[in-house]
Amino acid sequence: MSARPLRRTIVRTGLALALLASLSLVVPPRALADDPRPTLFVFLQLDVKSSALEQALQRELPGVAVTVFGRLRDFQDSIATRNPDAIVAIAPLLEQAQAKPTLLGVRGGKEWEPYLLVMTGAAAAGAGSTMPSLAGKTIGIVDLLGRDGTQAFAAAAVGTPDIKVKRVAKIEDLLPLLEFSAADAVLIPSSAVKRFSERTRLALAVRELPNARVGLPAVAVRHEKARAAIVPGIQKLDVETRSLLGIDSWSAR
Repeated sequence: MSARPLRRTIVRTGLALALLASLSLVVPPRALADDPRPTLFVFLQLDVKSSALEQALQRELPGVAVTVFGRLRDFQDSIATRNPDAIVAIAPLLEQAQAKPTLLGVRGGKEWEPYLLVMTGAAAAGAGSTMPSLAGKTIGIVDLLGRDGTQAFAAAAVGTPDIKVKRVAKIEDLLPLLEFSAADAVLIPSSAVKRFSERTRLALAVRELPNARVGLPAVAVRHEKARAAIVPGIQKLDVETRSLLGIDSWSAR
């Protein structure tokens, strides 16, 4: 082999080795091989960052590969394409995924929590102690169940189908809707009202609604072979992690 082709071969080999080395630096070892642990997918509309919840669950469940999603569409698409062993979500989302609850979250003796109507004090002042008419109004709400499901839930909650619903990805995204008059009112879970109010200088009025209840986090096992590896660990989550989930305990089904 002449000197020139030999140099070309050496250069090409060196470039290939450099590329492989760089890939090994940026691709985590787990991505290079299948993780043998059972998988748990989580989607919950909580007043806590998805990354913080994921870290807490990973710490408490080291034998489980936990992924917490921040957006409903990502959660739904990943269930369809990646087929997790278990999921944590509210009951209607479990039904959409054709999954039966194994554990139901409980707080204060209840397996559900109310969603409350929050509006600025000025918007509520004219109604006095009575419930203001929301027909024709714009209502903000986190995306609980997709476009149609969230629309139906909001309409039932406020008692009229004649509303425009603005869906947002996170609870914290609801506040700008009120601050910039992009919504006449918002629906938020009762557990989030305190922190929501503390984040703004607006005078807020909070109203209870008789038809606005949402189930607390529930666990569904989709593959029975993973039950023993997942369920006992979730039942033994520490107080701090259960608090992040917004529950006191679990009720077995």
